[in-house]
Amino acid sequence: MEIRPVEGLLLGYFALMATIAALAHERLPGAVGLLGGCVLGGAFLVVVARAGQWWPGDRRVAGLRFMAPLLVMPVVYSIAAEAALAVHGRFLDDAVRAWERGLFGVDLNAVVVEWAMPPTTELVTFCYFSFYGCFLIAPVLYFRGRTELAEGYLFALLATLIICYVGFMGLPLEGPAPGPPELYAAQRPTGYLITPLQNAVMAALDPPGACFPSPHVAGAWITVLTLRRHVRGLASRLLWLAAAGLTVAVVHNSYHYASDLVAGLAVALVVHAVTSRTENARRTPVRTG
Repeated sequence: MEIRPVEGLLLGYFALMATIAALAHERLPGAVGLLGGCVLGGAFLVVVARAGQWWPGDRRVAGLRFMAPLLVMPVVYSIAAEAALAVHGRFLDDAVRAWERGLFGVDLNAVVVEWAMPPTTELVTFCYFSFYGCFLIAPVLYFRGRTELAEGYLFALLATLIICYVGFMGLPLEGPAPGPPELYAAQRPTGYLITPLQNAVMAALDPPGACFPSPHVAGAWITVLTLRRHVRGLASRLLWLAAAGLTVAVVHNSYHYASDLVAGLAVALVVHAVTSRTENARRTPVRTG
């Protein structure tokens, strides 16, 4: 059975996380559910891929196969969050706060909170909220006939996110917001509409441990880096501004530490360098004779 690169990426992720769940089950109360999610997610991808080969001319099946990696991403994310404590068994926020305080001389998140104003908070939170649009770009490109670009972008985006998700285990963090109550309880940045909406989304869907590297920063910048040569004019400027605003928002709104931001940006740069080199090598004709 022919497997697309993005399908192979996800199947490898499910195999890795299933192995970790089996080996670290004593540290992971939800190890059984984690293992089940890996099996079901992998099985879904294989069945859809097989269906695509059984009915190669069916556009609906082809569309479903293209969308399948995106459809399993909620499972991919929840598995990563569940496994965050597999290596260390505890959160390491105290160490990161101490390191950043030594580097900057202050608690950077607390300082930003002090001068945050509702208009600026609402603006950068809107940029942060725009991250969810990244998951719509690949389907839009695909159904508009730009299959090669859609496939390349989808692989780059999911590779970036999966590296971040695996990284959660290396440095499990709760994040600045649930930190010392005296710092954040009364001084969280406030906005008007988007800010409380985004905070509600995070409270409901973002479990502790899903911080380092920042998937939002990584996902936003791999989008810019992958698509910057394919968009022009206003769309290009909006793409850059949204990524820049999101990058500010992660620290401004105490969603992440500065360390998470830098690590997320590094992941995006590395993935872009690797995927670009691979793509260039594929396009370069082989000389013979």
